[in-house]
Amino acid sequence: MTYQQAGRIGILKRVVGWIIFLPALISTIISLLSFMFKHSEKQPGIDAVMLDFVHVMIDMIRFNTGFLHFFWQNSPVPDFHGGANLGFWFIYILIFVGLALTASGARIWRQSRYIKEGIEDQLIMEKAKGEEGRSRQQLEARINVPHHTIFLQIFPLYILPIIIAIAGYFILSLLGFI
Repeated sequence: MTYQQAGRIGILKRVVGWIIFLPALISTIISLLSFMFKHSEKQPGIDAVMLDFVHVMIDMIRFNTGFLHFFWQNSPVPDFHGGANLGFWFIYILIFVGLALTASGARIWRQSRYIKEGIEDQLIMEKAKGEEGRSRQQLEARINVPHHTIFLQIFPLYILPIIIAIAGYFILSLLGFI
């Protein structure tokens, strides 16, 4: 793959990564808010005030985000008390796939820019040599940019989902939802 193709692929990966990341993030947040809304029913005791407050705040968020109606109606509501939640977990993982695509695209794009600058610098040196210097086409023909896969993005694809899931579990446990 040439460095020009690598630059285009890098930009495409970044755009696709954002297209995957944003809806998955919105859907996951709305799924968690729907879960909290569903489990903030009236209960006796000191938790009742907090749960009423959460219930009212989530209802207000739903009312004021009418443009997200599609997500409010179609995002899977998780059941952390024994359900499989495959739809919720799939959309949750899509967040990190989008992040990995974006990071991979950014890396490829940076490398293509670095190679382009290197060719420009080398071309100046080759012109200084005179007739025996190589042309731009000869320099570009020698460059082969390797393919990059998103599976090499260790932190955003493998570690970050686990850290956020554990932190979310502790937060929901402290708030009394799990």
